[in-house]
Amino acid sequence: MEKAIFYLVHYGLAVVLPAVSFLKKPVSMLGLWLGTAFSIATMAFLFLWGQWPLVGSYYARYLPAALAAAMFVLALLRTRTKLPLWPPRIFGSVVVVVLGCSAGFVICFVVLAFAGRWHPERGIDLQFPLKGGNYFISSGGSSRTINNHMRDFPNAQEFAIDIHKLGVLGGASSNIFSSSNEYHHIFGEPVYSPCAGTVRESKKDVPDNAGTSMDVDAEDGSGNHLSIVCDNAVVSLMHLQHGSVLLEQGERVEAGQEVGKVGNSGFSQEPHLHLQAAVRNDAGRLVGIPMRFGDRSLARNDISTSAN
Repeated sequence: MEKAIFYLVHYGLAVVLPAVSFLKKPVSMLGLWLGTAFSIATMAFLFLWGQWPLVGSYYARYLPAALAAAMFVLALLRTRTKLPLWPPRIFGSVVVVVLGCSAGFVICFVVLAFAGRWHPERGIDLQFPLKGGNYFISSGGSSRTINNHMRDFPNAQEFAIDIHKLGVLGGASSNIFSSSNEYHHIFGEPVYSPCAGTVRESKKDVPDNAGTSMDVDAEDGSGNHLSIVCDNAVVSLMHLQHGSVLLEQGERVEAGQEVGKVGNSGFSQEPHLHLQAAVRNDAGRLVGIPMRFGDRSLARNDISTSAN
């Protein structure tokens, strides 16, 4: 049911709103442009927020962008007709007010999604932990709108990113109708240390979830994982494959060294790699910091291409 709603939000809105725009004839100029603004803002939000590889293909995110352009052109063509500025009936006036408020509401989320692609500070420089493919960021950034790890209070996952591997057609899975681990392109992929340091924490005995099931104890929420002390930061790789973690607590690790494989363990609904970096604040609590890979800070819908 949850997965069906996720599909409906992505594709349903991308179909219904343009259909209404094309089929319904405007009764006023204000209604025309406010309705168009609401539809275009919703398409922009789907473009920035949508996790398209998880519901088909990364390239499907350009569908709402194309539809937004088409709706704008249609609105321009319709301005050539003689329309009153304000609707002649009370119901039409109410619709215009609702459209105006709705457009403003959605535009606020578009701004938050766009602003979340930049970080307030540089953070830590790391190597990308995967090789040999195109990798999609499904959650990441400095805004809760595009990063599910952000909370109302500072926490160790604050600037974390979730990583999936894309197939030839731009999907995270070769079978979008199945949640089985083996269909996900990233499942079982080797994971490499993003920095040099000492292993602070290691766990490898948590079973992988079967698809979207998460029947695990709270203490196993990170799943099989590896935390590495790199300079003054703690860098963590989570939801690794059962039995794949290669290092124990206290061992030294070099940047680029293989440390495990991507899995679906802990609080994870599908195979992916969770990566985070944190430092201790004045109160001694670990708080997240941004991560940079070369000259990039990755956010939702970014693609990282890594060679072997």
